[in-house]
Amino acid sequence: MSVIKNIITLLFLSSALLASAQSKLDFNSYISNMGQSGFAKDEQDNYQFLNDFIMHNRINIAYYANDKFTAHLQFRNQFLWGQSIKQIPGYAESFNNDRGFLDLNFNWWAGENNLMNTQFDRAYIEYVNGNFELSLGRQRVNWGRTLVWNPNDIFNAFSYYDFDYMERPGSDALRAHYYFGTASSAEFVAKVDSANNLTLAGLYKFNKWSYDIQFLGAYVDGQDFVFGLGWEGNIGSVAFRGEGNYYHPEENFTDTSGVFLASIGFDYLVGNNLTVQWEFLYNDSKTLIDIGQNPTAIFQAPATSKSLSFSEFNFFANLSYIVSPILTANLAGMYYTDYNGYFLMPGIDFSINSNLYFSFMYQYFNLEFNNSRSGSNVAYARLKWNF
Repeated sequence: MSVIKNIITLLFLSSALLASAQSKLDFNSYISNMGQSGFAKDEQDNYQFLNDFIMHNRINIAYYANDKFTAHLQFRNQFLWGQSIKQIPGYAESFNNDRGFLDLNFNWWAGENNLMNTQFDRAYIEYVNGNFELSLGRQRVNWGRTLVWNPNDIFNAFSYYDFDYMERPGSDALRAHYYFGTASSAEFVAKVDSANNLTLAGLYKFNKWSYDIQFLGAYVDGQDFVFGLGWEGNIGSVAFRGEGNYYHPEENFTDTSGVFLASIGFDYLVGNNLTVQWEFLYNDSKTLIDIGQNPTAIFQAPATSKSLSFSEFNFFANLSYIVSPILTANLAGMYYTDYNGYFLMPGIDFSINSNLYFSFMYQYFNLEFNNSRSGSNVAYARLKWNF
């Protein structure tokens, strides 16, 4: 099977590279340089620091063969150097982990304190004919409605804390999409992952009572039947959205071993400058992420939408204020009931010019383990150039 995967991988990449050499080409890219410093107290109350730098280049290519066929290729190159590679077990290997059927993630090298990685997260062909769309390959299938936690997003679960990966991961899938009108559509998606697990899912969207509503049914990762609901609309001037999934294992279909996750969110614009956002997640206690064995799991994308947090009840709030046309300030926070803990992330985004941006982010976790509190800090400074 690995030989077949390698052959398919070469065919996809060769086709995309040949297309990029032709006309009818759309190309855009960015380069960012981010420094990060993580620090926490040890048992002697001394601060221990981990300092790292990440050079990140993303390239997006689209080839328009005609009015019906388009080929997409998108990937990112990351060069890392610093202390985390050496001091965090499995840090370099985590970059080389590809969950898709095709292995499109490569560590070119992993030294003692440096690493070079390339990840293809989009490599697909798209066919459009009127109201019908068909796409094959690695692509983003986004069914989520809320903004922080997405139970409905059964294909591409992501981590809110990984703010430097705005594009989010893709899946190796066949996707068919038909639009019945401006407000209703149906989708069918078939996906295979790196363990050859099959996911089959269907989604139906429609508009009722001025709400966009969706229902989904799926067979996920060769083990769970899933039924989901999502919506998005307004209560007066307040945006109101939510989604929930019920998972039931195929092997124990007649018992009560199912798992339920749900998120509900609100956001409100105060005047013209301040946006206030709230969100709540319930994650069934049977599928919580275990951070006791691997604290870095907090920052990594969840392996499945069935396990989105390490706490059963999660609360989120965010304030975003436009100080001026070129400066935006943000303050996000979370509360985790299981650990009587919280997370804070203040930050600023500054537009130096139309293509050059500076950002500063600070992430602070404070959690309670075994009747004692533990805090960790990570500060980020990023300069990003779009071209």
